[in-house]
Amino acid sequence: MSLELVPTDATELAAVLTDATRSGHRVRILGGGSASRAGVPGPPADLVVSTRGLDGIVDHQPADLTVTVRAGTPLSTLQDELARVGQTWIQAPERAGATVGGVISTATSGHRRLRFGAIRDSVLQVVICTGDGRIVTSGGKTVKGVAGYDIPRLVTGARGTLGVITEVTLKLWPRPATTRWCSAPGNPGELAELAGRIRQSNASVVSMLLDNDRLWVELMGPAVDLAAPDPLVVSDTPPPPLRMSAEVLMGVPAGRIGEAGEALAGEGLAFRLWPGVGTCQVEVTTSQQVEFVHRLADRVGGHAVVQDAPDTLRRAAWGPEPAGLAIMTRLRAAFDPAGILNPWLAPGVAQVQT
Repeated sequence: MSLELVPTDATELAAVLTDATRSGHRVRILGGGSASRAGVPGPPADLVVSTRGLDGIVDHQPADLTVTVRAGTPLSTLQDELARVGQTWIQAPERAGATVGGVISTATSGHRRLRFGAIRDSVLQVVICTGDGRIVTSGGKTVKGVAGYDIPRLVTGARGTLGVITEVTLKLWPRPATTRWCSAPGNPGELAELAGRIRQSNASVVSMLLDNDRLWVELMGPAVDLAAPDPLVVSDTPPPPLRMSAEVLMGVPAGRIGEAGEALAGEGLAFRLWPGVGTCQVEVTTSQQVEFVHRLADRVGGHAVVQDAPDTLRRAAWGPEPAGLAIMTRLRAAFDPAGILNPWLAPGVAQVQT
C-alpha cells in the first residue's frame, strides 16, 4: 500500500518531491480522483501526494475578472463562490469531484470551448513544484518561464508529469444571462454538414455537440437573438450528460468529422463529437474497439488516447508512438530529471516501465 502525504503549501510539497527524487520513489499525484483511470497500468506508486491540503481562494478581483486559487480547491467550490458575484470559470467542465488543478492538469474543457476557448486559454499564471523540488512561478506579466518555457501552457494537459500545480490565476467571464439549446436528428454525415453551415451563419452559437443521431447547439445572448437556426428546434432540456463506462478521446480534423462519425456509428460505438473543436469522446468496452478507434484516428489524420478506462483497456493507451515524443521526453528531463512524477501518464516512459 502506498504512503499518502497531504502537504499544505508549496514549501512542504517541494520538500517531499526533493526527498522522492533523491530516493527514486515514484509519486502519484492525486487531486479529486475524478480522472484517475488514465495512462498505462503500472506498478504501485511509492508515494501518493494528495493536493487536498492545497485548498482555498487566495485572491479574487471581480473588477479585473481574475481569481487566484489553490490547486486542490474543488471545482464546485470555486464556481459557487464566483456565482455569488455573477462570474464563472466558463471554460471549465461540469465534472463531479474535480479539483481546479486536476482540470488544468488533464486539460479538460467544458462544452463551451467552441466560443470561449480551451482551458489553457484561461490560465494566466501558475505556481508549480518540479519533480526535483523547485518552486516555479510563471505567467502573468512574465512572458516566458524558466529556461524560456511557457510553463502555464506546458503544464496544462501534462497530467502532473512536469510538475505539481499548487496555485493558479484564472481569467473569468460574467455568468451568461440567457442560453438556449436546440437540436435536430439525423445521421452523423448529414449532421456534420449541418454543423458546418450553422457555424458559418450569424447564429450566436457557443457550443455544438454531435451524438450518434442528433446535433445539439447551444445559443447565448439576448433572448431576441436566440431563434433556433433552421432546421433545428428549441429543446426543453440540454443534451443528456455523458455516462461512458470507458472512454477514448479522439482528435479529428475539421474536414473529417462526418467521416469519423459515420465510421464510429457503423461499428455500433456510442460517441459525442464536438464540431468546430475537433474532439470526439467514444465509449469502448473491448480492446478490439480501442484498436479500432486508434486505427480510425490514424486514417483521418487525428490522434486518440484512452482517457478513462479500467486497466484491461489501457495497455495501449496512446496507440502508435505519439507525435512529439522526443520533445516530451526532453521536457520531462528538464522539469523532472529523475522521472518520478506520474510516470504511468507519460507516453513512452510508461510503456517502458510496465
